[in-house]
Amino acid sequence: MEELSALVRLARTGDSNAFGELVTRFSAAVRGLCLMRAADPARADDIAQQVFLTAWKRLPDLHDEAPFWPWVEAITRNHLLNEWRRVQRERGLKQRYTVAWLAQNETEDAAGNAEILAQKVDVLRECVGTLPEKLQQLVAMRYDDGYSSEQIASLLGRTSDAVRQTFVRVREKLRECVERKLGSQGVM
Repeated sequence: MEELSALVRLARTGDSNAFGELVTRFSAAVRGLCLMRAADPARADDIAQQVFLTAWKRLPDLHDEAPFWPWVEAITRNHLLNEWRRVQRERGLKQRYTVAWLAQNETEDAAGNAEILAQKVDVLRECVGTLPEKLQQLVAMRYDDGYSSEQIASLLGRTSDAVRQTFVRVREKLRECVERKLGSQGVM
């Protein structure tokens, strides 16, 4: 523990060898977190490198007596959340283009079905868009990324029971919203 504190103090003064030793000690833990949540091992390695680059740049922000691992873990979680947001933007674009393609390339009958499906998807997206941003992120993590309640809880620092209870309430709100909007549009 004392040796770790000494390494952190040296790294804060700009000692790259000391920081290199910190990277060596904590790289497996950081990479492990990244592997649990990144799309592939190469992307996990990229994120882990970004984490340590950020840590190096932000070392002066680390308080003297603050423990190193929780600080690096928080940086890791922030990078993973940014990665998740990037993936969501890409998925959103793919989904929009897919629905548009289906609507344009199906037969008359199937095009009508695709149109109804697209309308239902749009209504669900509108309803999700009315949720607070944090709840929107939870919905996307669960249904777009396929994360389990336990993985989401770990990523967000919450209990899995709390995450599951939140989903029960969110699903009910979304169901009511979709039914109300589709009913008012005459689509069911």
